[in-house]
Amino acid sequence: MTLALVIPVHNDQHNLTRLLQQAAELGIFDQVILSDDGSDMPAHAEGSGLAPDRVTQLRSPHATGAGAARNRALARVTCDHLLFFDSDDLLTSEIALLWQDLQGKDFDFCLFRHHDTRRDPHLSWGQLPLDNALWRQAGAGASVLFAPNQAGVVSLAQTANYPWNKIYRTDFLRAAGLCCSETPVHNDIKLHWLSFLHARHILVSDRVAAIHEVRAHGQRLTNRSGKERLCVFEPLSEVAEALAADTKPDLREAFFHFTANLLDWIRTVLAPEHHPDLDRGTSTFLNRYLEPGVFDRMCRSDPLLALRLTLQMVETKTAC
Repeated sequence: MTLALVIPVHNDQHNLTRLLQQAAELGIFDQVILSDDGSDMPAHAEGSGLAPDRVTQLRSPHATGAGAARNRALARVTCDHLLFFDSDDLLTSEIALLWQDLQGKDFDFCLFRHHDTRRDPHLSWGQLPLDNALWRQAGAGASVLFAPNQAGVVSLAQTANYPWNKIYRTDFLRAAGLCCSETPVHNDIKLHWLSFLHARHILVSDRVAAIHEVRAHGQRLTNRSGKERLCVFEPLSEVAEALAADTKPDLREAFFHFTANLLDWIRTVLAPEHHPDLDRGTSTFLNRYLEPGVFDRMCRSDPLLALRLTLQMVETKTAC
């Protein structure tokens, strides 16, 4: 089994070097692909300690977004497994132990835990509370590595939609035609949900193998508050269409739970002048894709959420 590390990067050489030094020390990556997304100065691996013959460097002359950068890199992966990772996050030593756990295992992807630095002020370690609750629902904690049942898959699909908390089998991504959306933000939603939709062999690890660094007023995509947030309806629509063609109503219901929470979060970070556009987009999306059968299931399982969705659909229809 071989493992590639795929890193999109834009004007972040300092953090990239820090990550590459980690990768060199861990010694588990057979290929490292730097996908430079139009940086002012080309990203490089000098001083990282990585063997030059293990580093593939790609460069786009113009910034096209992290999703497009990952897609370019995916086409150049030669290893049978890969890990997407962001230049300003950190791996932990657990990633090497996880890779040992996975040796000889058959899986399409393995989801693992991470630490979110928004928990640092509370002196807590691990994921945000909602993600922790979903992991508990999935039965995490009973084993370091386990295969979730269908109910567990449905719970875990609703966790934060990151591309870097999974080790993928390369041929699974290629055979299913999976890739990131090439949108300014929210480019990981499609990859995440369609991975859960198409995978037949999912493994889950309790190991905390990454640190996700989020700082208030930072430059990450998480901190964006402009109109580019409204591109969220593009990947949401792609996922909704794919789920509608499948026979998993529980996964479709989970997707709309996730969507409702995501759109609420977007409202909290979006500049107020863009709220009317968000409302119109929300109404259009829900009226088009929220099927009556799925909505009936939600009315029974979560009446308050169903009421919220109803108000969102009716309010904006009236406003339009």
